Amino acid sequence: MKSYTDSLLMDEEFFGVRDHVMQTIALFSSSEMLKSSHGMLQKSHTQTGIEGLAVKRDLEIAHRAHEFIKVSRSFALIGTPGAGKTTLARAIVSSLEPRSYRPIWLSYAGCNRGGVLRILADKVGLELNRKGLPPLHKLQRHLAFQQKEPGSPFPVIVVDDAQHLEVEAIMDLCAILAHPDEQKTLASLMLIGDESLDRTLRLESHRAIASRMACIFRMEPLNQDETRALLGRRLEAAKAPKDLFADDAIELLAALSRGNRRELMNLGVMLCIEAHSREEKSIPAELVLARAPLQ
Repeated sequence: MKSYTDSLLMDEEFFGVRDHVMQTIALFSSSEMLKSSHGMLQKSHTQTGIEGLAVKRDLEIAHRAHEFIKVSRSFALIGTPGAGKTTLARAIVSSLEPRSYRPIWLSYAGCNRGGVLRILADKVGLELNRKGLPPLHKLQRHLAFQQKEPGSPFPVIVVDDAQHLEVEAIMDLCAILAHPDEQKTLASLMLIGDESLDRTLRLESHRAIASRMACIFRMEPLNQDETRALLGRRLEAAKAPKDLFADDAIELLAALSRGNRRELMNLGVMLCIEAHSREEKSIPAELVLARAPLQ
């Protein structure tokens, strides 16, 4: 009879290692393997949309963000690395009606100001060349023309790791939001970034960007109850028993991860793999202490 941890690891909807269990056991300390497993875990989570969010604060932010998008407003999502910003953003985007909204994801790729505009142009089907109007004006005109088409979905531009973009590139994206000739909004903008983006938006010299954000949502570390809720949702998705992690093990996980979701999931991956290799049916606090990284 298979143990619960064995079933959990065989379920690609939880840790995504169904086809690589034995290799993962041998390489469980590999950060790349853990990141890969964590990424698959996030993908399965975001497929459930807003209602699949386990943390109440996330649900509240998602609902408010959804309302802002419905009235064509823009906002920023701020948090430390691993706080769950991108996961939450994907949940928000996946909840949008596909026929009414068109998500456009822009992730930092080392591009300068011009490169960001070229990537955006490619995603909206516009070919930029050196002749004619400047790229920014062409993009405005193109989006305005698309909005005139019956049934055209409203663009929602999502910029991940926005803190790495040049300030001028963010200003360009803000400029694209407005119709060049009419008082009409052409798109909503969602900026996702860490504390350095927050500091940028607070600067008086960058007030033009901050003024275009209807709200700046800040994601805080999880508390113990939220950690328990998040793990519970993952276990539920994997059809695993709620007591797979002992209560004292969850307390330790919350303390060791310091409320950081990425660290929490990485620890969870490592512990499930270790429990699987030991043919354990549950994860006690002793196993957490034995496998926990030095703080």
